[in-house]
Amino acid sequence: MASGADYSARQVDKLVGLPRAFIRSLTDAGVVHPDSSGGFSLQDLIVLRTAKGLRDARIPPRKIIQSLKNVRATLPGPRHLASVRVRASGGTVEAADGHGTHDALSGQRLLALDESAPAELAPDGPRAPAAARGAAYWCKQAVRLEASDAAAAESAYRRAIDLDPCMSAAYVNLGAMLCEAKRCLEAVALYDQALEHCGQTPLVHFNRGAALEDSGRPALAVDAYRRALELDDTLADAHYNLGVLMERLGDTQASLRYFSAYRRLHRE
Repeated sequence: MASGADYSARQVDKLVGLPRAFIRSLTDAGVVHPDSSGGFSLQDLIVLRTAKGLRDARIPPRKIIQSLKNVRATLPGPRHLASVRVRASGGTVEAADGHGTHDALSGQRLLALDESAPAELAPDGPRAPAAARGAAYWCKQAVRLEASDAAAAESAYRRAIDLDPCMSAAYVNLGAMLCEAKRCLEAVALYDQALEHCGQTPLVHFNRGAALEDSGRPALAVDAYRRALELDDTLADAHYNLGVLMERLGDTQASLRYFSAYRRLHRE
């Protein structure tokens, strides 16, 4: 192609199978960047295939666009969105890079169950009655139920927390669910509860910061992000969020410092 693009608009139509109107929406949002002739790069084709996968998973178009925009906004300038693995998980969109997995819409980090607690075997084996099942069982059930029944997933996460108040994965994942459902004040209350039992878990503080930010309390969010970094200074997203917040609060020097740390971590 004379323009130097890898794929023409017609080729993209055949290879990806997305409606042109949706591709235009992704272009208008800055998610992909066709050249002046309408041609796309290989990296843009990868992003469009990701969007197609999300669409096939019945993620609403607006949610797809906003999720991809959010992920793109956190990347250092030269890095392309195609370098991040983005996938549907139930009704949510998850983004995974070398620094972990997060909810692409809310920005909150997610914990795998095995990061917080070992798998449990119920006393009577895999078919033990519900009363004999432990917190790890209910946390696993909650993860499975997120795809089909958010209310049941929430109930299972809360059951896990009742059985084991120190299960950080249940707090982190349930809080992310609440924030995505615009229940950020409830998420903050949940994270406050978590601090009493697993206050040394960096992602509890990070997600608490995100919930505080989303509920309009930026100064408290700054404190939460800073505490997360005291516990784990490799949390790249905490540096990024602090950079954005400090810029908004007028502390340019601190903002530059956090953005510098964020870029350094993404080069490692």
